[in-house]
Amino acid sequence: MFYDHPRGIPYKLLLVFILILSLNVSLWLSVESIRTKWNNVPPVPGKVGALWTALGDEQFAYRIYGIFIQNMGDTGGRVISLNDYDYEDLSEWFFLEHKLDPRSDFAPFLAGYFFGNVRDPEKLRHLVDYLDVAAGDGQGQKWRFLAQAVFLARFKMEDLDRALDLANKLSAIENPDMAPWARQMPAFVLNAQGEKEAAFELMVSLLQTERENLHPNEVNAMLDFICTRTLDEGDPRLEQICQDYAE
Repeated sequence: MFYDHPRGIPYKLLLVFILILSLNVSLWLSVESIRTKWNNVPPVPGKVGALWTALGDEQFAYRIYGIFIQNMGDTGGRVISLNDYDYEDLSEWFFLEHKLDPRSDFAPFLAGYFFGNVRDPEKLRHLVDYLDVAAGDGQGQKWRFLAQAVFLARFKMEDLDRALDLANKLSAIENPDMAPWARQMPAFVLNAQGEKEAAFELMVSLLQTERENLHPNEVNAMLDFICTRTLDEGDPRLEQICQDYAE
């Protein structure tokens, strides 16, 4: 015969509940200190293997692995520093994403603006190589990923030769919607290399050919670069060039 709890709960059921709760607390206390181990970036599958995971749907696979890349170091109650990733293996995941969907901006944005915050130049080199490929022909907004690659190579890797190579590729893109400053990138890198004359000639050439398509603020910015960065005090072109364009 069951004896009821004052509130109507059967006494034996209450005992069972307390027992289960006690076992649950004991189990939690016994495993509370156990954490999953970070084995770094896992091996990347081939495109065929990746598609098997998504039942042959490329877009589904792209999204699955995109979320995986974004969160691979921040699961199991841990947060992994960007510096602890193996960037050579990580870049292979990004190249897989490019094979699955070369048009999407998600993977290159994640590579350039999230993982691109790592400070190790050698790790960045793998991301720069990927962004170079991900930019494709630079149409739409894809050119921005190549511009980000130039930024990473110049300021974080301090590899001016690589930055110049990427900047020349960027400036050669035939995209009428590309920002004017993107075509000026080779001049910025040349100036950083000490090639002031080459930077000067490039900027003047851009002004001569593109001035009608530029906003006045852009023209003023280019003039400031020419007059304060590429020409030394006393250079006879300083007064002539700057005064002519200022009029």
